[in-house]
Amino acid sequence: MALSVNLFRSDQRASFFPTGLLERYVIGLTLKPMLIALTVVLLGLLMERVLRIVDVLAVAGAPVILVFALSANLIPHYLGFAAPAAFALGVFSAFSRMSNGAELESMMATGVSVWRLVKPLVGLGVLLALANLVVMGFLDPYSRYAYREILNQSVTYAWRAHAPAATFISVRDGLTVTADEVDNTGRRLKGVFIEDRANGRETLTTAAGGTLEVTPDGKQLQLRLHKGFVLRNAEVGGRPSSARFNDLVFDKKFALEAPPFRPRGGDERELSMTELWSEMGAAAPVQPYRELSAEFHARIVRSLAMIFLPILIAPLSMTMRRQSRFANIALAAALLLAFQNLAQVGETLAHKGVLPAIIACWAPLAALAAISFWLFATSTDRPGDTALSRMLDRVNAVAAAIGNAILAPFRRLRRAAAKG
Repeated sequence: MALSVNLFRSDQRASFFPTGLLERYVIGLTLKPMLIALTVVLLGLLMERVLRIVDVLAVAGAPVILVFALSANLIPHYLGFAAPAAFALGVFSAFSRMSNGAELESMMATGVSVWRLVKPLVGLGVLLALANLVVMGFLDPYSRYAYREILNQSVTYAWRAHAPAATFISVRDGLTVTADEVDNTGRRLKGVFIEDRANGRETLTTAAGGTLEVTPDGKQLQLRLHKGFVLRNAEVGGRPSSARFNDLVFDKKFALEAPPFRPRGGDERELSMTELWSEMGAAAPVQPYRELSAEFHARIVRSLAMIFLPILIAPLSMTMRRQSRFANIALAAALLLAFQNLAQVGETLAHKGVLPAIIACWAPLAALAAISFWLFATSTDRPGDTALSRMLDRVNAVAAAIGNAILAPFRRLRRAAAKG
């Protein structure tokens, strides 16, 4: 116990940053589970998206290896969502561990307040909020644009040099191409089937073989078909027509290179914080002011929310009762989910111009801060005894009373039957 007392009293100076032994200890308890949770959540979010990307690339006939470039550009986007959840889990894990090991009681017995334990985590929240703002405000806009550019060039113009075997490729303008066999170069095809739905009319073309070759001007690819059949559906009331051929150059050409993608900034989410601020003050902004303002304030609000997480989560994690701990985990998750949904609703209302962004986006943060400070102020005297936990206890007591009232007649019948 003497060693513990020395540890708790090693540095009585309270700071928002981990300057003392106790502050560094609390930070250490938080960082490890936070980093593990961040990795797991980030990988989970990416894997769900990767499966969809692989499917899109396969259908378009694009090289599946592009999934790595696309996934890398998704990391900043998902990091902005995963970081708050990981930080909250880290805080919960740290205070739960101190509660379960009786460390919290020992600390409080030596005069260490709960606020002193939370202070360095609030300082860590400030640093994480700044980092999150950099990621969401500056990295994400550029990576979002890069993701869209790669996807456009790989999917929209994927069938310009190679054709994978046994895969239906949606090329463009209602054109679908597939081949039973393709050689190693991707240019020589066997068992070709083409469906063309351009201009509201369907044309089916089959051929025993085909070759992708460069046009005489060297700027495009054309498909030369051998020994095939063409079936054209007629307009309403007409008769379909058909024809056989030995050698036919398909009437549509394919680009060797994708045209330049549009400039960045076509979407307000592709603008950095400084660009958003500049456009909000411009006489003729690239997007409506309400959309720029909603995006600008939403990014700040989501980042600043991380500062209040330790104040909210610490009271809910300071309990030694197993039942209460599980209930508090569910309650903390519900509060965070409610904030995220309210923040999204507020951003949507500001985006549509229903409410000013300064109200629609900042109201959920003000509510989160108020609940956090109220919960913390009402729970620091007795760890684990919060206003919400007392409310949950009353709810459980009422539910138990109702259950007993409902089951009482059946129990009396059961006892009567046992006596008879």
